[in-house]
Amino acid sequence: MMGRLTFVGLGLGARGISLEGVVAVKEADSCYLEYYTTPHEPTLLKELENETGRVMTVVDREFVEDGREILKEARGSRVVLAVPGDPMIATTHNELRVRAIGQKTETAVIHAATIPSSAASASGLHYYKFGRMMTITRETLDSMQQAYHTLQTNLLQGLHTLLLLEFDVEGGEGAAPPAVIGGLLRAEKNFGREVLTEETFALVLSRLGRQDSELRAGYLKDLRNSEYGEKPHCIVIPGGLHFTEVEAVAAIFGLGEGEVRDNSRNMKGTAEVLIPRYAAKTRRALNSARERLGRDYDTLLENVELYTKDAEGFLARGEHELAMLSMGYAEGLLDSAGFTGRAKIDW
Repeated sequence: MMGRLTFVGLGLGARGISLEGVVAVKEADSCYLEYYTTPHEPTLLKELENETGRVMTVVDREFVEDGREILKEARGSRVVLAVPGDPMIATTHNELRVRAIGQKTETAVIHAATIPSSAASASGLHYYKFGRMMTITRETLDSMQQAYHTLQTNLLQGLHTLLLLEFDVEGGEGAAPPAVIGGLLRAEKNFGREVLTEETFALVLSRLGRQDSELRAGYLKDLRNSEYGEKPHCIVIPGGLHFTEVEAVAAIFGLGEGEVRDNSRNMKGTAEVLIPRYAAKTRRALNSARERLGRDYDTLLENVELYTKDAEGFLARGEHELAMLSMGYAEGLLDSAGFTGRAKIDW
C-alpha cells in the first residue's frame, strides 16, 4: 500500500475544518492532532472527533519536531496530522513535509483559514495592503527594535502592519496587548523616529474565528489600559487608508469615520526626522568651537558648515542617503577638531 502524509488545516475556532479535511480524517489509518502553538477552544478535540467519527491522538511539540514516528507510519499507511490554522504557515510542518517527500512518501495539504487572512477580513482592511508581519514574543517586549523598524518601513509605504502575539500553550504564558503597546511606545522614546505616538490608531483582534471573538479599535493611549480576555490576540497598525477601508473599519468597530486615522499620512523617513535635529545640534557645537579654536581652524570649521548645508540640500532634493552621509562627515570633522585638545566639542 502506498503511504501518504496529509496535513489538515483546522482553521480558526472549533469548527473551522473544511469538508475536504473531514473526509481526509475519516479515510486515514491514523490521525494526530497538535495544537501546542495556538490557544484553542476547549471543545476543539470533542468537536473534531464527533464530526469525523475518529479518535484523535494528541501530540506535543517534541513528537512533531522529531517526526520520525509519523514519517515511519506514513511509508505504508495513510496518516493525517491536523493542526490549527493553515498547516504550512508553521515552519515545523513544512520541514516535516520536505522530509516525507525525501523518503518518497506522497504528501497532501488541505488548507484552511489562518490569522493573516482572517485579520484583514475581520477588520475591513484590504488584504493586499498589508506589509511585513511580525510575531511578538515575551523575550522581545523590552526592546521591540525589529518591530519598531518594521512598522516604520510599512508605514512609509502606506502599508498595514500585523503583529501576532505569541502564546505558549504548554507554558501558559504569552505577550498581552497592553505589554506590546507599552513596548512599542518605549521603542519610540528610545529611537525617536516619530513612528508612533499615543494618538496612533490601532486595532486589537482577539480570539479570531471563535464564538467569543472580540474586536476593538482606538488610540494606543486607550488600548494600552484595556483588558482583552483569553488569548490569542493580534494587533493591527493601519497604514494608508482607502475611503472604503475607512467606511468598513468605522462600521465594524462602531466608530465615527473621523475617528479612523491614517497613520501613514504624516510619516517621515529617517533622514527627514534626523537631519534637522543633527544640523541644529552641529551648528550649536560649531559656534561654541569657533570661539575656542581661533582662526587656525577656520578652514576645517568652514567645511563643517558646508557639509551641514550639503546634508540639508540633499534632504530637500529627496536624496536621503547622501544627506545622512554628508551629516556624518560634518560631525566627524567637528569631532576631529576636539582631538587637538584645544577645545572640547560640546554636543
